[in-house]
Amino acid sequence: MTGKLDAIIKRIQEKQLALEKGMDDSLPRVFRDLSNQVIDMAADYPLNAADRAERIRAIIDVKRAVTAAGANNPEYIEQVALLTEGFADVKALSDQYFSELIDNYNAKDELYREILRANIDLTRSNLLGAGIQENFGNAITEVLKANASGTTSRAQLNSIMRQFITGTDGQKAYLERYVKQTTQDAVMTFSREYNDTVAADLNLQYYFYQGSLIQDSRPFCKARAGRYYKKSEVQSWAKLGNWDGRKPGTNAVTIFTYAGGYGCRHELYPVTKTIYELAKKRGAAGMR
Repeated sequence: MTGKLDAIIKRIQEKQLALEKGMDDSLPRVFRDLSNQVIDMAADYPLNAADRAERIRAIIDVKRAVTAAGANNPEYIEQVALLTEGFADVKALSDQYFSELIDNYNAKDELYREILRANIDLTRSNLLGAGIQENFGNAITEVLKANASGTTSRAQLNSIMRQFITGTDGQKAYLERYVKQTTQDAVMTFSREYNDTVAADLNLQYYFYQGSLIQDSRPFCKARAGRYYKKSEVQSWAKLGNWDGRKPGTNAVTIFTYAGGYGCRHELYPVTKTIYELAKKRGAAGMR
């Protein structure tokens, strides 16, 4: 790997982290506002479980109002927009990478822009549409159901709801965990999918597994990070079974997009055969 390619990879990683940090930094403010809204919305929620029909109707109403409040929070909407706009910057850096890797590289603009648009739409759906409704709405429904036994006071329910939204000293809020995980996976998945599409177009058969090793990096990633592989080797990883964090649907095709799975901060950067052979000579190819 040349110094210029390494530098571009570093810039890609820095941009990925910056996009995730922008979302992370906004969440405490978003959740503070959302917590107050949810308490108000649940003010008329029946605490007596005797009237089952009334309770079901109330749960549906609160679920609908709460998920709408989260998805319509102005600061949250703005941050999702900034996140997805940043995908274009990741794409531009990836194009720089391929321009340095391959002489006379010419991006297939329409195809590659479509990948960008599709990932933006999917991310917006997960963070503002069906995804947040499914995950957050269902979770808060369970909280309401669990506290309609007739023994929970209004003050207790308010406290439980606030902790669910904002978290506690020992537990991050449910929605924060969902948004952070979804944001990270969206950023990394887009970057990997884009690189994999270009690699297929260029018929590149070798890869460099690179990314950030973090404190909780799984053994799957630790064993592969910083090393070079043939495409066939990467495809074979999909047959290894259920390693920690593996995403459902991981196979010989999607391994290039999913990599180590949930929360994985690594990518398979396509390289030329020459780069691979040089790495092999210095003992940096294949599994450790």
